[in-house]
Amino acid sequence: MDGAGQPLRSPLRRILRLLGWNALILLVGIVLAAAGAEVYLRITDPRPPFGETRLPVRLVPGVGITRPPHAEVLHARRALFRQLSRANSLGFVDREPPHPQRAAESCHVTLIGDSFVEALEVPIADKVQVRLEELASLDLPALDVTTSAFGHRVTAQLNQLAFYDAFARDLSPDVVVLVVVRNDFEDNSLALMSWWRGFHPDYPPWFYARPGPDGEMEFVPPAPSLEKLQAARVFWKGEGPSDVETAIRARSRLADWIWRTLERRVTAAEQEKNLLARAQWLSRHHFPTFMHGWSASRGEWDLLLEENPPPVFREALTTTAFALEQFRERAERDGAALVILTTHPLGGKGNPWFDLLHEAVTAAGGGIPIISQHDHIIARGGAIADAHYPNDGHWKVVGHYWAAEAILDWLKRNPEVCD
Repeated sequence: MDGAGQPLRSPLRRILRLLGWNALILLVGIVLAAAGAEVYLRITDPRPPFGETRLPVRLVPGVGITRPPHAEVLHARRALFRQLSRANSLGFVDREPPHPQRAAESCHVTLIGDSFVEALEVPIADKVQVRLEELASLDLPALDVTTSAFGHRVTAQLNQLAFYDAFARDLSPDVVVLVVVRNDFEDNSLALMSWWRGFHPDYPPWFYARPGPDGEMEFVPPAPSLEKLQAARVFWKGEGPSDVETAIRARSRLADWIWRTLERRVTAAEQEKNLLARAQWLSRHHFPTFMHGWSASRGEWDLLLEENPPPVFREALTTTAFALEQFRERAERDGAALVILTTHPLGGKGNPWFDLLHEAVTAAGGGIPIISQHDHIIARGGAIADAHYPNDGHWKVVGHYWAAEAILDWLKRNPEVCD
């Protein structure tokens, strides 16, 4: 038997040995190719490694999401910027605010806004509020200007009311500067942001307001905790990467490239389908007129400019005016001057978005001066494109400097606000 079977086993061993060597050679080839691709991507891909950006958050009851006090914040985007900053003791990415007594004794200017004020793209030393204080010390030393800033990305004036009430008011500001961006009109709307961001309208991430049964505006407090915010979500734009995915993609540019390639299979049509599902849910459960007059599709923000926009957009405009009115009332109560600084995308008089803001100010009772950064840049001979990053509208260092200049020019014309 053994002798008869030996000739059969020898060819089988040779075949298995050949297959084993081929598999080994193939495996070595795959490993070498993967290693080569990893090296190539690390050299040629300008984007920061996946997971490098770190934006820690906490939820302050009654206020909403801010940064944890003294948290390290790392923001990076492609080859444009990589900025490491640290939050102050109040949870905002700025210097420590002056002592309340020092702020009260000085001409204190506080800036409130969204990502343009949080400004994670540049060092704290280059931000608008720091530049303003420096410029004022040279040009207006008698005013003794001090500054502070309270900004968080994705917020608008209605959300920022809580920043003023909980933090800024304690500094007895002489001037409150609202930094207004083009998307604030829709960002003030609880309905539109619930749809776009996917959070539950009863448990939003920030302080909001909405029309009540009698038409009067009713405040909606933020979710009581991050856990409740997460548990009550409706539809996120995405569930976010798992810990395993994050770990793998952070360590390998090749793995990140493969993941991104697979993610591209999610078509625009599928994303629109998800937005439509959110709109239908919101219409059934919270905002009956949400879908009236529009298709609940991305890219329809220009409906805000129509003479008779759909109901949900009319409500966004009403809410924006309400937020400005609330700020005006607070400023009058506290003896502060309220000023609006519009960022460059809003343009100046004649730009439809700038004019829309002017209409909102009028609806809020008027009396709020508007400083156009766009007009300031043009008047000083600058180029708008130089104020921001390519393919990213946020200010570069010079954009912050020009914003500070624009506010300083207003202070020069209105020094009595510091009396």
